[in-house]
Amino acid sequence: MKKSGKHALVFTTVFITIMVMSVLAGMIFSRSGKGRTGDGSPSGSALTPVPTATPAPTATPEPPITTSPTPTSEPTETLTPTPKPLPQYDEYLATNPYVAGWLTIDGTKINDPVVYTPGSQNYFLHRALDGSYSEKGTFFIAVNWREGFHNTLIYGHNMKDGSGFGSLQKFADENFGRKHNIITFDTLYEDREYELLGVFYSQIDEDELETENDREVKDRLIAQAGIEKKKEELRKEQEQKRQEEKPEPSPEPEPTKETGKEPTPEPTPEITPEPTPEITAKDLTVADLDLHREFGDEDIYRVEKDEDNGRFRYYYYNDLASEDDFDYFVSNVKEKALYDTGVDAKYGDDLLTLSTCSYQVKNGRFVVVAVRRK
Repeated sequence: MKKSGKHALVFTTVFITIMVMSVLAGMIFSRSGKGRTGDGSPSGSALTPVPTATPAPTATPEPPITTSPTPTSEPTETLTPTPKPLPQYDEYLATNPYVAGWLTIDGTKINDPVVYTPGSQNYFLHRALDGSYSEKGTFFIAVNWREGFHNTLIYGHNMKDGSGFGSLQKFADENFGRKHNIITFDTLYEDREYELLGVFYSQIDEDELETENDREVKDRLIAQAGIEKKKEELRKEQEQKRQEEKPEPSPEPEPTKETGKEPTPEPTPEITPEPTPEITAKDLTVADLDLHREFGDEDIYRVEKDEDNGRFRYYYYNDLASEDDFDYFVSNVKEKALYDTGVDAKYGDDLLTLSTCSYQVKNGRFVVVAVRRK
């Protein structure tokens, strides 16, 4: 009975130990399992999060260095200096600002200045270089002319004494033409030589001629414009003179000790302006006249050219910028020429045309054409 009791006591002790251990094991197991989700993945709410290594910040790539091209300086506009006339023209330009060149032909009396007055083509028809009356007039270039038009048309009177273009008709003789085939027309800026291309006779229609009355009307308008221009210049000169002669203002007078009052300033003497002198057309010089005109792009002879109808009105062809016009002009000169000079011209060449009166028919003309030597 004692032995069995001893065994029971041992059994009981072992049993209790086992139970205690089971309870402890369950508590440990229960605590370790708390905080797991149904799928067994860690829940961030119950567990102290394990610090994860912060990734080292990646260096932000710097934008590639782009070197902006060095700004190129914009090309500056090169101003072409105004050419200075050759010194031999100084004397003539002082008298007449419309001088454009000089014409010379060996074997003739032709050795004279040439003017260009686009505002009035025939202004120097019966005027000397200084503007005074002259029966033979001055050589003048036809309107509608400028560099690049490839033809300079010059008019002159056929004077009986051989002056003007009185000796131009010598070119009707072939022997003279071949012997004196070089014509010199110098501009204000360079010397130029032309070689004889052809000579021919022509005629102008009566209704294409400028009448004496037409010229008188134009002359009055030109003179009136010149008078107004001269008056304005004189008014400006008088105003400038008054400003220069105007006395300096007197300083303000100080009060006197006796009265303490300021003395009455002396009145400034008034300057009576001089009356503008009366000006008439006879008082005008060539320089007082406005015979220039802005040249337009429109060819003012275009209609007349189109209505030629084979008549070849050479006086409407001082603008040969068109190749068709140039070829038409040259072919007609060659066709109507009194003799073959053996010289030709092609588009781009510069021509010189000289025209004067001729009496083979009413309103007849004698024409000499030359091409510039290169």
